[in-house]
Amino acid sequence: MANLSRFSRSGRAGHGQPAGLSPVETLVQRLDLPPRPSLEDLSHVVERLYGRPLKFKEISGNGLQVTTGVVFDAPTFTGVMVPGEDSPYYSLLSRVHELCHLVVRSAPDAWFSVDLPRPRQPEQHSRLFLRICPRNSNEAVDAETVREEVLVEDMARALMRRLGAFQDSTEEDHFA
Repeated sequence: MANLSRFSRSGRAGHGQPAGLSPVETLVQRLDLPPRPSLEDLSHVVERLYGRPLKFKEISGNGLQVTTGVVFDAPTFTGVMVPGEDSPYYSLLSRVHELCHLVVRSAPDAWFSVDLPRPRQPEQHSRLFLRICPRNSNEAVDAETVREEVLVEDMARALMRRLGAFQDSTEEDHFA
């Protein structure tokens, strides 16, 4: 699977991209988070971008076995459900991953560029808007879903490196 965070490290500023940053790093930087952000900081930024309050829920059992999580729009909030059996690291990564879907779908067009185009989005009120991609898989219903999953996962990993809870460690520490 391609790693979008490694695309276009030309060192030149173009399309509103600061010199030296990858397109994904630029997208993450545009969230304007504090230096050691928390999940709460990220959630507040995403709430403002997406325009709806967020609520998180851990689901135990087999309900989410094939997904990292599910995002859904309820009448008064947007829900994010993640598996309850995951390690603290993976649980946080799943939440961040789902929040990144909302960023990709609601960020201003100016946040995207030729180097990092926004994946084509279905109509907001269609059944495809809140698509589900199988966990740990690039198999999905169409190429745009896969492209979005790659982008979202790269954003989530970049954000995880910034979150205070895991800033002083590496991903490998949590899977040893």
